[in-house]
Amino acid sequence: MRSCKWWSVFSNTMALSSLLFAAHAMAVVNVDRTRIIFNAGESSQTLNLKNGAESPSVVQIWSDDGDLMQSPELSTAPIFAMPPMMKLAPDEQRAIRLVLTSRQSLPEDRESLYWLNIYQIPALSRQTSAAEQKILLPLRLRLKVFIRPAALGVPQPEDVQKLRFIVHERQLTLENPTAWYMSLRLQIANKLKVDDMLVAPFGSVTLPIAQPVQVGESVIYEVFDDNGNPVGYQSHTGT
Repeated sequence: MRSCKWWSVFSNTMALSSLLFAAHAMAVVNVDRTRIIFNAGESSQTLNLKNGAESPSVVQIWSDDGDLMQSPELSTAPIFAMPPMMKLAPDEQRAIRLVLTSRQSLPEDRESLYWLNIYQIPALSRQTSAAEQKILLPLRLRLKVFIRPAALGVPQPEDVQKLRFIVHERQLTLENPTAWYMSLRLQIANKLKVDDMLVAPFGSVTLPIAQPVQVGESVIYEVFDDNGNPVGYQSHTGT
């Protein structure tokens, strides 16, 4: 059996907020990856969930096309979770199967992006008081789901190095001329630091710059690979 690297559902902000509540009032369902990728020829993936809390948790899983407010029954995303709902006992681990139902409507020259929602609610027990019930907060984790067409393989380092960093006045535009989504973080000296950004295939993202950045300045950036690990690169700003 392969070992799993577990990723917590909590961000730093959520972790700090959770200190305000009793331990049994928190639902902490962890996952073994930060992204799902359907490569060419793949029609299913397995995702492992584990309840790290001391109380049971009810979990609902569904996908969407980027609309955070869309309800599960209205989703048209071609990804189906089996089972779509489950109850996890304390410290219980379960595997869900994600099925890609169709590729017909997806572009053939670039990756497609969808989102997987893992919505968790702490289960109520007979011993839960009315006051405790008021602080049982549901939590929602969203994972990126990338679908690659048949002709598109895994991005190589030379593909990642095609990213362009264009300076114009007080703006930096990051251009992605590749067919893959690029998830990255970057830094230009002490003038600009971005911890999380996503650039679509053949797309761009423009960021305001508080301090002037000159053409030719060094850009240190890390792109997250298929396993969610950051890989470091260096480039320079251009025009």
